[in-house]
Amino acid sequence: MLKKLLFSLCLLFFTGLAWAQISVSASVDKTSLTLDDEITLTVTVQGAVSPLTMPQLPSLPAFNVYSREIDQTSINGKSTSVFRYVMLPRFVGKADIGAVTVKYNGKTYKTDPISISIYRNSQGVQNNRPATSTGRAVTNGTYDSSINTAAISRQVQKADESLPPLTQNLMNQAYARGSENYFLVSAVSNKKPYVNEAVTLAVRFYYSREFYDAPYQKPAVYNLFMEDAGSAEGTQSINGVLYRYNEQRYTVTGAAPGAASIGEAVVQYRTGSASLSPLDRLFGGSAVGAEKTATSKEISLQIRPLPTNGKPNSFYGAVGQGYTLAAGADRTQVEAGEAVTVTVTVKGPGNLKGTGDLKWPQIAGFKMYPAAAAAGSLPSSDQVRGYKEFKTVLVPSASGIYVVPGVKWSYFNPASGQYKTLQTEPITVSVSPSTKKESGFDFGSVAHTGSGFQTLGKDIAYLKTAYAPEPSVLARLSAWQDVNWAALVILGLSVFFASFGRKSMARKRAYTHAKNLLKRAVSDEQVAEALSGYLQQKLNIGTGSLPLRAIVTALQKSGVTPATAEAFSLLWQRLETARFAPGSPDALDPQNLSSQGLDVLKLMEEETK
Repeated sequence: MLKKLLFSLCLLFFTGLAWAQISVSASVDKTSLTLDDEITLTVTVQGAVSPLTMPQLPSLPAFNVYSREIDQTSINGKSTSVFRYVMLPRFVGKADIGAVTVKYNGKTYKTDPISISIYRNSQGVQNNRPATSTGRAVTNGTYDSSINTAAISRQVQKADESLPPLTQNLMNQAYARGSENYFLVSAVSNKKPYVNEAVTLAVRFYYSREFYDAPYQKPAVYNLFMEDAGSAEGTQSINGVLYRYNEQRYTVTGAAPGAASIGEAVVQYRTGSASLSPLDRLFGGSAVGAEKTATSKEISLQIRPLPTNGKPNSFYGAVGQGYTLAAGADRTQVEAGEAVTVTVTVKGPGNLKGTGDLKWPQIAGFKMYPAAAAAGSLPSSDQVRGYKEFKTVLVPSASGIYVVPGVKWSYFNPASGQYKTLQTEPITVSVSPSTKKESGFDFGSVAHTGSGFQTLGKDIAYLKTAYAPEPSVLARLSAWQDVNWAALVILGLSVFFASFGRKSMARKRAYTHAKNLLKRAVSDEQVAEALSGYLQQKLNIGTGSLPLRAIVTALQKSGVTPATAEAFSLLWQRLETARFAPGSPDALDPQNLSSQGLDVLKLMEEETK
């Protein structure tokens, strides 16, 4: 009888113990997903006989929870509660769903973490099978941290292999330093580039806590050219802790073959909070801590020389791949003497500012005025891209159909180890005879008068009306023949001296007028107009229809010395350059041209007196 009683008591004890225990599990419908996908976390609690509190979810920095559902069923007094959480991923990389906590009858149950892989696109998804984690009770109401640590230690965090190598390098360095709250890492896209090959340098400052007053010092470089390439911000989950980072990027290119290096980047920061307010002191806030320093490691590079075999004459130093070359003219139908601007544009990776300028071939039938090249950067989200423009002004001297040949431009492709040449399409230019009238100096526009006005034409014409002849005074005084002859002689002499005086005065006024125009000249056209007017009025030399060689010959026939004629020729060529190619290195400013014009004008005036 006693044995039966003891057996009944034991049965009741173990039955009550079984009723007091519950089972907890956490599962996900997939362990691999993309940024555009969603994941469902399901927490199942079985065996509870009294109302449950909601499960406590861990910190989920890699996800946003946007939907919750609860299902409960009860059989023989035991209930099964199912909690579903639909979540969206926030960033690419490895992420953990930490331990889910359930408290029941004074005990705490926690599940093991579940590792999730988040990819940028579906190509990286390799395993999207579901996973389940079973919870266990923790003694004294406290979770044994060794369980979580062991679970995490079994997970090797590594960057997604579908990411660019530079990003993988930065993320893997960060995973290796996840035990620190603040750290700095750096990496390059290529450690063995060719000379002039663009390499991306990235520096990231990671932090898991707040910081203040953090000046940044960029790294020093040796045997490299470095240029800023923008900045970015982001987040990365490391061992379940959300880190934020600030990233600074640079474009570096090797200056010469041999060793090169990138020094340490430095961030000096302060931890804690700003100066304490009464509210901070009430709730135990902390003041700004001591200044600390985070540094990145030095990076060594080896710059490779460009091969000399097969290097074309049209190679100007560009290294990379994906370049494009295009050429175009602002117009293809002009008159003789009018300018045509041809533009050649190259676009591609890296900074093209350091490459050489295009060497234009001589084009028959045109006088060429190459302008200075212009270079810059193009908007790009993944790499540095640049452009370079080459312009030249072509002035045809005679009518006809001309073909501007294609221009060659070469670059070195480091992937294939070979040079590649691009060539533009030829441009056909139709030149018709000039319709402009000779009016002294003519640069294709109506000449200025010097007073700010332009003479476009005359609209007043005078009419002559014939009347019946009347007897002249000489006819009436026919008896005074001697007096009449004397008067005619005097009149003729007066006309002769008056005409000579007017010519002399006109020539003197030509010099004075031209000198005044040159002193007030503010453009190359005004300088040319002053000289052209002087030659027309003083020496009767028209510059509008004569080539420069003929003008120089006419000057020498008028008494101008060969040295002065050569000085005028040089000045006239500079005036043409200023007009047709204002951006050319040979173009001078109007003030300099005006000063040279005064010197040449003075010499011509002295030599032609």
